[in-house]
Amino acid sequence: VLTATAAAQQKPLTEQTALQLGLAREPVQQRVEGRIAEAQSEVIAAQILPNPELSYERDALNNDEDLVEQKLVVSRPFDFSGRRALYRDAADQHLDAARHESAAWLADLTRDIRERYYMALQQQARKQVYAKTQQRVEALGKALQKRRREGDVSLYDYQRVITERAVIVAEAANSQLDFDTAWQSLWVLLGENVQEFQSLDGTLLPGQPAPLEQLAAALDQQPALLQLDAQTTAWSLQQRAESRTFPEVTLGLGLRRDETSNRSDNGLVLQASVPLPVSDTRRDKRARFEAQAKVAQSDYQLAYDRAGAELRGLWQEATQYRQRSTDFREAAVGPAQELIEITEAYYRAGEVGILELLDAYRGALEAELKALELEHRARSASIKLDHLTGGTVQ
Repeated sequence: VLTATAAAQQKPLTEQTALQLGLAREPVQQRVEGRIAEAQSEVIAAQILPNPELSYERDALNNDEDLVEQKLVVSRPFDFSGRRALYRDAADQHLDAARHESAAWLADLTRDIRERYYMALQQQARKQVYAKTQQRVEALGKALQKRRREGDVSLYDYQRVITERAVIVAEAANSQLDFDTAWQSLWVLLGENVQEFQSLDGTLLPGQPAPLEQLAAALDQQPALLQLDAQTTAWSLQQRAESRTFPEVTLGLGLRRDETSNRSDNGLVLQASVPLPVSDTRRDKRARFEAQAKVAQSDYQLAYDRAGAELRGLWQEATQYRQRSTDFREAAVGPAQELIEITEAYYRAGEVGILELLDAYRGALEAELKALELEHRARSASIKLDHLTGGTVQ
């Protein structure tokens, strides 16, 4: 009976689990929440009204009546141009842009995790293929060593098997190193919790991608494009706000008290002030926001055109590599395994020599490695296609 620790150590890592571990890490969540919180602070700032101002004045005249004038006034600026409302709308758009930027960043991280996961999965499969071939050659070497002591095998055949075994052992060691490197590269993105897993469980060959027309129709929903679109809207709103020419009006309301040596009077004070438009103080902001809106709009169009071109290329890669890998497995990998069985039977019957048997082993090894390469190419193109279109994990 396996203990809980042993069972956990033998539990394979799936793609979904890898994504859950990588995206749930505290630094990832802090980065996403921090960026959105920063944009939310701008929304709060745009909603805050200016505080009223309390002023007090006292004028004393040294005359026959000893006149003393006192004023207590509360004043506050008011926006009748609509600039403040436009800035609030712009802040909401910047918040949407921050959300889309965080979604784009998470999409990039998801792509990186998936790419490293399937690289490690390919290296694991390569390691297993080399291990299987090594077992075959070592079993053949042990059998020949026994027959060599009995004088039933030529020195050439024996040395040929020994050489092939040394080559396979070296290649198997390299495949183990490649797997360890890919595994460590995946660990970096998943955190310490991944240490309980010792292997990967997944299918290297991806599913058939969705029709090209369907993917193209959803291309404008890519988070990076949505971010640029929201930024364009935000800066356009800010440019419109700075184009409003009606100035802020400061209104005040208060009390006045006049005192003399023989009387006192109270009254109401109304104040209103506006800045004189001697110079256009908003011209610099208006020009800056207009330029930023144009840049974001241009970036959006360039990114959309580039994504459309990449979409067609990636869709063709994912479709063609998937078909090629399927055809190759059917045409080469399966027959290569059958050839091993046939050659081993002929070898036991003495109808073929050791070279033909080693050639069958090597042929099956190369065919399986080539199939894994084609499947990984198909998966890599599929991952990039999912990242570009925001598709679901296959």
